[in-house]
Amino acid sequence: MKDQKKPKEDLLHERGKSQHPLTNSAAEETVLRRALAETQEARRYAQNIVETIREPLLVMDADLKVLSANRSFYTVFRVEPGTTVGSYIYDLGNRQWDIPGLRELLENILHRNVKFDDFEVEHDFPTIGHKAMMLNARQIHNEELGSHMILLAIEDISGLRKLERERRNILSMFAHDMKNPLVASEGFLSRIISGKAGAVTERQKNYLEIIRDELNNVSQLVSDFLDFSKFERREHTPVLAPVNVHTEIRKNIETEKMTAEKKQVTISLELPETAFPVVNADAAMINRVIRNLLDNAITYTDSGGAVTVKVADRGSEILVSVRNTGTGIPEDRLPYIFDAFYRVRRDTKGSGLGLSIAKTIIESHGGRIWAESAPAKYTVFSFTLPKP
Repeated sequence: MKDQKKPKEDLLHERGKSQHPLTNSAAEETVLRRALAETQEARRYAQNIVETIREPLLVMDADLKVLSANRSFYTVFRVEPGTTVGSYIYDLGNRQWDIPGLRELLENILHRNVKFDDFEVEHDFPTIGHKAMMLNARQIHNEELGSHMILLAIEDISGLRKLERERRNILSMFAHDMKNPLVASEGFLSRIISGKAGAVTERQKNYLEIIRDELNNVSQLVSDFLDFSKFERREHTPVLAPVNVHTEIRKNIETEKMTAEKKQVTISLELPETAFPVVNADAAMINRVIRNLLDNAITYTDSGGAVTVKVADRGSEILVSVRNTGTGIPEDRLPYIFDAFYRVRRDTKGSGLGLSIAKTIIESHGGRIWAESAPAKYTVFSFTLPKP
């Protein structure tokens, strides 16, 4: 008996069933090969970009093991790929990278999904000596591997820091050498003006007094610069003791009243009704800040204007504000007023260091200082000090 012919539809169905696994397998293999090729190409592309970056770069896994590094890292830190890739960052170069604070920062990135920018660290490396570095790190997610990684960029700023130290030392020595002849000149001028070196006419005396005043201004500029250099090198550390800020402000207002009265500027003090607590601070430093803010306020207040000092208790800190009426500070210049040598107006006398020194003093006490201004209306300088 002859085989009955199966319908054409059945034959096609059976043929499709027999060929389906093979077809799927080939398609999947093709997709995998294409994905692998694309991944390898992407890796090569990324690696080429990384290699063009001059700063050393490290890529680490979630365990802080090095996955890869660029050529600059190997060159700068004198390590080999064979002993770098696969090692913990802290074990590199006989634990040269076991840097205090770095481990905590990197672990915070992993656990909190954060980043850190411009973390400056100085470290002594046994093989390459002392280095100052600026570190920046980001957590990145690798979709292919399904894991988190850390990209660490390292900028060697050793040369920059060395130049800064040399600049500060040279300028400090220059200012110090200027101070001695200025003091001697002021002494001799005072003797001449007083008549101890012989008689002088009234006109000569007036000229000599002008010269003495100008020398005093130069001497003050030099003193400000010397103090600024010391603060910049952190040679001035606050000597903390109980200080009644209310009392110190009153004393400084009394000192500045004569200058204010000459300009017909009124000074007032507003205090909280409750008893004012003392703070732990360096009285001499805080007085310097108060004097500077009062002097600036009087200087930039027009005749007939007012300066108001307010003190407030804000729970964990106290707030001191010095407000003056006047021309104010343009909004685009506010961000720079605490920069060293910056002046809002070029015709202003002074060193341009007072506010920079004030900022350093307040921050060394754990406080903050800032300014607000409305052009042609007012300017307010405020600072806080933590309560004990």
